[in-house]
Amino acid sequence: MRDDDDLVPPKWRSLFNNQDWLVHDIMVKSFWAFGVIAVIAHTLVWVWRPWLNAGI
Repeated sequence: MRDDDDLVPPKWRSLFNNQDWLVHDIMVKSFWAFGVIAVIAHTLVWVWRPWLNAGI
């Protein structure tokens, strides 16, 4: 017998169905991608023009 929530880990099945789990997965991955892009952008700007005077 096939379970309707086969993509959802067992401990989360009471909260999510497959469609909810896929939306949750997209949101979490988007959050992490945004964070990584923000860290890279801030690092590049820091290398180009540091905004804190670390030498003082």
